[in-house]
Amino acid sequence: MTDLPSSSPARHRRRRFAPLVWLGSLTALVVLALGVNGTLSSWTTAIITNSNNTAGAASSTVVLQETGPDGTGGTATCTTSAAANNTATCATINKYGGNTALVPGGSSSVSVTFTNTGSTTASTFTLTPMACANGGTPVGSLCANGDLTVAISCPGASTPLNLPGLSPTALTSGGPYQLGSLAAGASVTCTFTTTLLSTAPASDAGAGISQPLQWTLSV
Repeated sequence: MTDLPSSSPARHRRRRFAPLVWLGSLTALVVLALGVNGTLSSWTTAIITNSNNTAGAASSTVVLQETGPDGTGGTATCTTSAAANNTATCATINKYGGNTALVPGGSSSVSVTFTNTGSTTASTFTLTPMACANGGTPVGSLCANGDLTVAISCPGASTPLNLPGLSPTALTSGGPYQLGSLAAGASVTCTFTTTLLSTAPASDAGAGISQPLQWTLSV
């Protein structure tokens, strides 16, 4: 191979071409590096989209229905209402027989049936007697003096209830009372016997009481 003179035109052209080759190689490396980095960057993010997330209210419920005499010879029914947060106030069924004026030694008996008309079993069925208030003309003291007693019998409950005659105040202090479970569609009948003792003094004449009773079903 014949060396070209350093001053020859061919050698000058080769020298001018060499920087262009290095510049082209460097550009190719930069483009390659950018291409690789751009591809790898897509691995730094992972995405899962949950497209079916739903919720709804429970369809299983307990509903308490009470059926008993309305005090006029008819029958009344009270049922808890979803519109009232599954509660109800029943003023038509008087378990103490308020329309019957008791005389010493006399009594009143009222039977009431409770039914779970809901779709699921209630694990607990509870009676909670509330505070007793004295009333009448003149206002007496029958809530606590022991002259008036209330007995409650619920023999068909899964936990039978059989309370002897207690004053309304003692009835409150002894509660709440558990009647066990109540399956969907099942019923329990309770009988309330209110008695004015034969030894009640004349000072009880005209006296009366008022006592709310609260019944609760819970799953």
